[in-house]
Amino acid sequence: MHKTKYPILFLLAILCASLSFASTVKVTQSISQNAVFAGGTFLVKILIERNDLDSYFQISNDLPSGMTAVGVESHGATFSFKDGKIKYSWLRLPDMEEIQVIYKVTTPFDMKGLQKITGSYYYIIDEERMEFSTTPLSIEVKENVSPSDTLAEKTLLSVVNNDENQPSYISEVKPDLLFKIQILSSTRKLSRDSIRKEYKIRESVQEENFNGLYKYTVGNFKTYEEARDFKNKLDFKKYIPFVIAYNRGARITIGEAMQIAAKRKPIVKD
Repeated sequence: MHKTKYPILFLLAILCASLSFASTVKVTQSISQNAVFAGGTFLVKILIERNDLDSYFQISNDLPSGMTAVGVESHGATFSFKDGKIKYSWLRLPDMEEIQVIYKVTTPFDMKGLQKITGSYYYIIDEERMEFSTTPLSIEVKENVSPSDTLAEKTLLSVVNNDENQPSYISEVKPDLLFKIQILSSTRKLSRDSIRKEYKIRESVQEENFNGLYKYTVGNFKTYEEARDFKNKLDFKKYIPFVIAYNRGARITIGEAMQIAAKRKPIVKD
């Protein structure tokens, strides 16, 4: 009787230890935002509370078709992305209570609607694989067609002075100070002829493209007043056109443009 008791107790101890790890290892995932424009990016953060787990560990996420990803922070893990699947793998988890990894996702330009990221993680205890599912993440992918320069669009376009990632057209030789009327911007290519017909525009509609974002403008004006007067003659019901400014091809704010224009005005002597 006494001889058979110990093996049973030993097996119970192993089982309890495994269950203890299963109940205490905690994986929390979060997403940097609730929505993103098509063609835009977002971050996924994974936080692992290991609670003294010392073994092989792997976590994987399945992205919706068309999304791509790159690793941002690996914390000693091997990162891989293939066929829509993200993987972080450790031969042994780092000796710290909380381990954080981050990856960046890029959405395709033709995607829209609510998208879900699913996944799972597993580790090895006494040569047994312990596997668990993660809570799915959701993000809404929106089509970006609007006249205004939203924060997300500015981030994607990187329209700031002296930005190394400026659109290629900025490097072209252009007048120092130029004003245009922006009609709308979109993550998909639109027909310029259709825009002219819809808004009854006689002038040529210009298209600028950078990283898949299309901006549609009309006119090339040397002064803000000329651009403003032209804009006021346009009769738009769906969108409200507005004046935008460029300095040597680089997009600047109207305030910056007015300062530049003021400096160039001739000084009238009495």
